[in-house]
Amino acid sequence: MVNICILGASLGWTPGLVSDLRAIFEEDLEIRLVDINPKAAKMCADWGNMVNKQHGRKDRFIPASNRRKALKDADAVLITLSTGGLEAMEQDLKIPEKYGIYATVGDTTGPSGWSRAVRNIPVFMEFARDFQEICPKAFIANYTNPMASLTATLAHCCSNPVIGLCHTYFETKDVIQKIFGLPNWDKIAMSIAGMNHFTWVVDFKIGRQNGYELLRKKIGKGSLRDFLPEESADEIRIFSGHELCVELYDALGYLTYPADRHTSEFVSFALCGQPGFPERYKLDNKKGDTYDTIRYCNIKRTDIAHRRIWKARDQKRMQDWISGKVKTYAGKSRETGADMIRAYLVNKPFTDSVNTLNIGQIPDLPPGACVETLGVVDGLGVRPLMVNKIPEPLLEIMRPQAICQKWITEGAIKGHKPLLLQALYRDTQCAHLKPHEIRQMADELLEANKKFLPEKIS
Repeated sequence: MVNICILGASLGWTPGLVSDLRAIFEEDLEIRLVDINPKAAKMCADWGNMVNKQHGRKDRFIPASNRRKALKDADAVLITLSTGGLEAMEQDLKIPEKYGIYATVGDTTGPSGWSRAVRNIPVFMEFARDFQEICPKAFIANYTNPMASLTATLAHCCSNPVIGLCHTYFETKDVIQKIFGLPNWDKIAMSIAGMNHFTWVVDFKIGRQNGYELLRKKIGKGSLRDFLPEESADEIRIFSGHELCVELYDALGYLTYPADRHTSEFVSFALCGQPGFPERYKLDNKKGDTYDTIRYCNIKRTDIAHRRIWKARDQKRMQDWISGKVKTYAGKSRETGADMIRAYLVNKPFTDSVNTLNIGQIPDLPPGACVETLGVVDGLGVRPLMVNKIPEPLLEIMRPQAICQKWITEGAIKGHKPLLLQALYRDTQCAHLKPHEIRQMADELLEANKKFLPEKIS
């Protein structure tokens, strides 16, 4: 029996991840669902038992509150939690707004991502100590944002094979597929480099032909905008436009991750305007709801109100599954975490996008920063693949993000507030602020997170 421990019984994430595991593993699974909310853990276990009945499985589902007990003999650990929940995230967004920063997502970079990182890193340090002591050979897959700093924390603090996983790679493939009118991904070969939510297509091919040459020929005297879909959805059905992707292609000549709501948070000019905010308007989604939208490139914000609606939706969906009102889904998604776990356990190599510490796969970015490239998973663990000949303009737009992420991780692990501040001083979202304003904003964010932080940071 394969033992899988899920830290954070997320009603949104757990059904998909468990369905993937069941699709990949024919043998029975023991799924240990750990959450500080026992109701959430029990609900996920009840869902799993219903799936057993509907699809003829004999997997075991064990709700748990004792993390250390649940980790014993674990073959793999999946992390899908967020310290402080939506209440803490609301402050991540509101406080920077006072300083003219309008985060569109707020879970990865900028002051909002910084705040989310500093309260999650102490928790992930505890996880890492438990992994090292209790299940040192378990494969660790992190799905929690900020992906880079939290995955880096685990990698620095334990010797387990550690990986961060996201949708970026296949969402980018989707867009290339649509640009060229391809029936599937089979002819697309792609090399990527960057940070989570800010990756760049360094090179790609369609069959044996150079993809960028084909793209330039296809665009001709027109615009990439003529061939990109207006918007597309990620794996959890959040829609993003692609106008900023076009702007960056026009400036740099390379494709970036096409989800503008994420990409906008990595540049200095999209979220901060004069006299402090970018111009915005309300966008009607034709379904009885509206989104705050930045006029520049029509970038939509994912706000806390929508997240609360989605959380309630996930709970109702789970209840409908448990009651048998709706038949549970048992297929395989495009997420590759289950594939990687099996690759590690049975030593069958699997290649996909990975977030790992930079050990030379992007030679010109700081060692020890967490970067996203292709990588191979097998019985040896996770081995990132080197990306050759990255153009200097791409390296320089990546560099501030890599440096800031590295300093955030090191500062939080060491409890060193000056290093944490250095990360904010150099964050692109803070470019319009004076140093004393950044310190004041940091103090407000730390105060809002006080109950989650070690005393030496707060």
